[in-house]
Amino acid sequence: MRILLAVSGGIDSMYMLNRASELFPEAFVCVAHCNFQLRGQDSEQDQAFVEEWCRKLGYKCFTIRFDTAANARENGISIEMAARELRYRWFEQLCTHHGMDTLAIAHNSNDNAETLMLNLLRGTGSRGLRGISADRISNGIRIIRPLLGISRNEICEYMTAHNLPWREDRSNGSLEYKRNIIRNNVFPQFEQINPSYIKTLNEDIARFCQVDDIAREYVNDARNRMGLAGGLPNSIPIDQLLEFKHWEYILFSLLQESGINSEQLGNLTAALRKREGISGKRFGPVTASGRELFLKAGEKRTPVVERLDRRLITELKQKSGTLIMDADSLPPTLIIRPWQEGDWMCPLGMRGRKKLSDLFVDLKWSVAEKQNALVVELDGSHVAALLCERIDNAVRVTDSCKNVIRISF
Repeated sequence: MRILLAVSGGIDSMYMLNRASELFPEAFVCVAHCNFQLRGQDSEQDQAFVEEWCRKLGYKCFTIRFDTAANARENGISIEMAARELRYRWFEQLCTHHGMDTLAIAHNSNDNAETLMLNLLRGTGSRGLRGISADRISNGIRIIRPLLGISRNEICEYMTAHNLPWREDRSNGSLEYKRNIIRNNVFPQFEQINPSYIKTLNEDIARFCQVDDIAREYVNDARNRMGLAGGLPNSIPIDQLLEFKHWEYILFSLLQESGINSEQLGNLTAALRKREGISGKRFGPVTASGRELFLKAGEKRTPVVERLDRRLITELKQKSGTLIMDADSLPPTLIIRPWQEGDWMCPLGMRGRKKLSDLFVDLKWSVAEKQNALVVELDGSHVAALLCERIDNAVRVTDSCKNVIRISF
């Protein structure tokens, strides 16, 4: 095994680093550290600390600096999402370039319990009850989390007993992030009720995984009996749906990627229970007839394309639904087309390629939104923009640009 350890310098990743020879016997180990430049001198000291400790242990250490705040602003996403996209893309690039087959992340059982709570609050159904995956494949790279069975208290006790250092991230105490609210405000209350709540929640997560497997089998069996293919169905036969004992959950699962919100789904479910006056009614993307529920495809929008003098653009940050690109970096004939499997881009502010199919996951686009996604072609499957969300690094607007292309919906 050739394994890359993601090490921030915090207590969890330093525990994993210091016990790497026990956790991954006979494996070839390297370390990756991201400097997100979000905490001033603390970020620089974190990087220096990890580099020095890797030298002491004899591990090769790869480091990178990201302008995370600028990336978040340019792409209109949160700092958390920007940092996640940046680090995982770089980790995958490192693994591919250096022949590493496995990436190890230092999430522990407390993180797993926190994720369970966040998913419950988001309303993800049984899928979200699975918590954090311990072992999965992403873009050909195996991602493992070897500490999921170990609590934060156990990690702290080990590090203290062996007099091993780590870096404290002061932002962990900030209540700006939902995870920190759960960690610092909610879980202390849980501990008063059940001192072993972390162990209990993680045992439940293991059972929830089995429950979700059963639920998926049930929904897939219902799909087959109703003659529905995989993915988001075009229509759902009402009479056949209502024959199932747990038709409400089947309906929730079938519509989960449709963009329907909880209120619309609740109204639809209530109407189906009554079966009176439902024909012709709309429930978000769903329209009911007497016998079927029809799903409306996402709205097809026509892009407006303008060629402008660069001097007219005083602010690079554009309103939602608008992108600007360097006109001279684009092909002479602008090609706007539906996205295709294999399309990729190098999103502004990131390094390396990202498949559009992966970008859709990050953006949490519904199936309907994916079906109607439009791109600006740069060179074959290399696209200059995903309208109107992201542009490629190659077409970014700089001070030396003379003309720009502005596309809006």
